[in-house]
Amino acid sequence: MPVTKEPVYASQARPWLASYEPKFRDMPTPDCTAFDYICRQNKNHLSDIALMYYGNQITYATLFVQVKKTAAALRAAGVAKGDIITGVSVMTPELIYLFYAADMVGATLNLVDPRYSPDGIHEYIQEARSKLLICLNICYDKCHQALRRTTVEKVLVFSPADSLKGPMKLAYAAANPDRNRYASNVIHWKEFMAAGKNASTASEPFDPAHSCVMVHTGGTTGSPKGVLLGDTAFNAIAQQFSAFESVFQRQQRLLNVMPPFIAYGYACGVHLPLSLGLTVVIIPKLDPNELGKLILKYKPAHMFGVPSHYQVLAADPRMKKKDLSFVLNLACGGDAIPLGAEQSVNAFLASHGAPYGLAKGYGMTEVCSAATAAAGIHNKLGSVGLPLPSTVVSVFEPGTDQELPIGQRGEICISGPSMMQGYFDKPEETALVMRKHPDGRVWVHTGDIGYMDPEGYVFLDSRIKRMIIRHDGFKIFPSMIENVLSTHPAVANCSVVGCTDKDHVQGRLPLAYIVLNPDCQKKKRQIVRELRALCADELPEYVLPVGYKFIDNLPLTPVGKVNYLELEKQITPQDY
Repeated sequence: MPVTKEPVYASQARPWLASYEPKFRDMPTPDCTAFDYICRQNKNHLSDIALMYYGNQITYATLFVQVKKTAAALRAAGVAKGDIITGVSVMTPELIYLFYAADMVGATLNLVDPRYSPDGIHEYIQEARSKLLICLNICYDKCHQALRRTTVEKVLVFSPADSLKGPMKLAYAAANPDRNRYASNVIHWKEFMAAGKNASTASEPFDPAHSCVMVHTGGTTGSPKGVLLGDTAFNAIAQQFSAFESVFQRQQRLLNVMPPFIAYGYACGVHLPLSLGLTVVIIPKLDPNELGKLILKYKPAHMFGVPSHYQVLAADPRMKKKDLSFVLNLACGGDAIPLGAEQSVNAFLASHGAPYGLAKGYGMTEVCSAATAAAGIHNKLGSVGLPLPSTVVSVFEPGTDQELPIGQRGEICISGPSMMQGYFDKPEETALVMRKHPDGRVWVHTGDIGYMDPEGYVFLDSRIKRMIIRHDGFKIFPSMIENVLSTHPAVANCSVVGCTDKDHVQGRLPLAYIVLNPDCQKKKRQIVRELRALCADELPEYVLPVGYKFIDNLPLTPVGKVNYLELEKQITPQDY
């Protein structure tokens, strides 16, 4: 009689731990503030460079002093434990000082995208009931409009030039004169810092319930929410990445290009590298077309970005014959990358001497950005990596607490020390996402569909919301089609969305958007015939796209993800 194999469940077997050294398995998360953690990690390396900002090199000693002075200035400005202060800015040294200083005094930094409208900024200020607003001077006019009928009493304004030095500072001031007409409640950075001269620089005692930041997301339930992330979450992310010790070494450079108002930007772009003793090269506003130039200039070993960054980099003619052997970890998160695009980026890196292929990761704001990672030799094509060593990832029957065996597809759920504390003032929404299962664990339900292989590598199919359901109930995952289309040599990029089924009163069908390689010489009709044949060979019949629409570039959200909703809006009846 054939032997029936018992099902293996990820939460019990945790096969990914075999890929980590024993010392990194089940590490106790540091019970200290985020600021205390970077101080502990760098106490014997104070002369090392922590931040690089347009030629200004800021040591760890200077960083720590500036954070303490900023904490004193916050106290002098009336900020107390439990307050929420709203910040509207791109990444600058001042915003990094404020992140750790707010943590020291027990306040929470409410991070808001400066591209929002005055009405949008107004809503986030009102929600947090902030008394202090912090903004970059170039955002002041918009923020001033947003302040009407809010609780804000003081506005702290700083300039991108505040941390510049010498000729660069003078050149910036000459090219960007500050013409704002400031209200009487405005404090400028220099006077703000001076006012804290006699205030306390002591840290509040570590409080596991304290929230370092509030960042905003649509999350898995649609409506905008403030995600509260604590010291434990930030420290856990940094500590778990130390397990990739062959990739991360002290005083390597990390190119920081992600914005501060998303968890990915602060957790992976600031706290993680500072905890590991790296140098953070601050790029406040990235032009993706200039990425190659920046990489050649700063020679970073690391960068955390999104798929579109690396696809632009691989196509940059300025990178031809350039040596990239210094690049160890070009990490891709925030959005799925099609299989063909990953292969193209890997071929680009290999041909330029980089020792490893594209690193990938998976997570969400609700788990402080990262739950899995593929870095160095721990990588597998098409996967989003292994669960981090102190994190548990498994697959469940969608919407339930029924765990599925390894290998089966279902909803990806995450449990571990980097989970959020909850959504701000939204207990019902929190309960929908963070659920205690019969195993006693609290699991974050991601709303993503995927599976885990026997080694513990996680493969992502699609968000549940992106899933296309046909009239007959068959489910179509866009990534299945994108992975096939992206292997065609004429396809530079692609995305699949659902369109109305003209022949049935319900259900949707897949339609493919195609971005062609610039050097493609074939006619579009010929390419469509080839794509249809390729899909017919590789995919089940019910999955085949009903139409192919060519587009110059895929629309992106402000943080560089593909804007699927915009693509759906652009569909016309003539497209299929």
